[in-house]
Amino acid sequence: MLLNPEVLRKAQEEIDRVVGRTRQPDFGDMESLPYIDALCKEVLRWRPIGPLGVAHSNIVEDVYEGMYIPAGSKVYANIE
Repeated sequence: MLLNPEVLRKAQEEIDRVVGRTRQPDFGDMESLPYIDALCKEVLRWRPIGPLGVAHSNIVEDVYEGMYIPAGSKVYANIE
């Protein structure tokens, strides 16, 4: 948002127009806030708040691309 003040301004204008300054937005307002909805989805797409994968544990030893992985190791997939 710091790098795109115009986006912040448009988002604030939409919230002020739909919700006003006397209350917080709630889920009932989402249909009337398409810009905010798209902005939230884009922010979460660009930088997800959770890990992309859940740790797994292998039950037998393995060799993957020449690397030895002992049994019982935690294995993470889809990590940059």
